[in-house]
Amino acid sequence: MGSDTVFGPDSLRDMELDDLDAVMAIETAAQLTPWTRSHFGDCLKNANYLCQVVVDRDDVPVAFLILSRILDETHVLNVVVAPGWQRRGIARLMLEQAMDAARNDAMTVMYLEVRETNMAAQSLYQQLGFDVCGVRKNYYRRGDGHENAVLMQCLLSGGHK
Repeated sequence: MGSDTVFGPDSLRDMELDDLDAVMAIETAAQLTPWTRSHFGDCLKNANYLCQVVVDRDDVPVAFLILSRILDETHVLNVVVAPGWQRRGIARLMLEQAMDAARNDAMTVMYLEVRETNMAAQSLYQQLGFDVCGVRKNYYRRGDGHENAVLMQCLLSGGHK
């Protein structure tokens, strides 16, 4: 994992079935309550979902993003960067590209949930233009119970209907 690796738009590509082993490794290393392999498989089969990976120079995924897109709304379902690759702007790259694509497709709003305790992610989302619009009580499972999710939205163009 060279620190000289630079990630740009050409590092981002559509997720493929062959990526699932790497995606599962990232998911289980970074998430308290990881998705199952079948979750990812279902997302890849759904035409309303956008599944992407960021790859290193060897075309090995180091991060992924999964969005649902229905009518004029985009919902970030899962965004994860492998622990050894965090704090390099990879999540920002994925989200900025997704936001640009959503605007180009006339989407008006993007939503996401984030753990109440994940202040680093909340800070990034606020920098990208997301605002807190609610709380989902006990949304995330934890080893000792549940944790609230902060619901955030970013108005992409002309406001939400």
